[in-house]
Amino acid sequence: MAYSSGILNHRVTILSKVVATDFGETTSYQPVATVWADVTWKKGQKALNEGALDAIDTVLIRMRYNKYVTRESQLVCSGVTYQIQSLHADYNDNTIQITATEIVQS
Repeated sequence: MAYSSGILNHRVTILSKVVATDFGETTSYQPVATVWADVTWKKGQKALNEGALDAIDTVLIRMRYNKYVTRESQLVCSGVTYQIQSLHADYNDNTIQITATEIVQS
């Protein structure tokens, strides 16, 4: 598999999970903040997912601490939506380090 990486400055939009219960449980995401972040792409890190997906991107994102970023959040970076896999907040350094995987639309 191909591998490439690079550190770039990107604007990352944080999407917050919203559950509407008027007509049953409907989950959606809405933008709550857009922040600057250092992003490192790691291509080909994730293998097949139940035979349905090809290798997809894993992204490491570093940003200043933001209260809207939780494990339930999704991130949009350059038009691609990512699901957070792990999140580590360093309150002393006022930063968050996130590992996220691209959501592939089928």
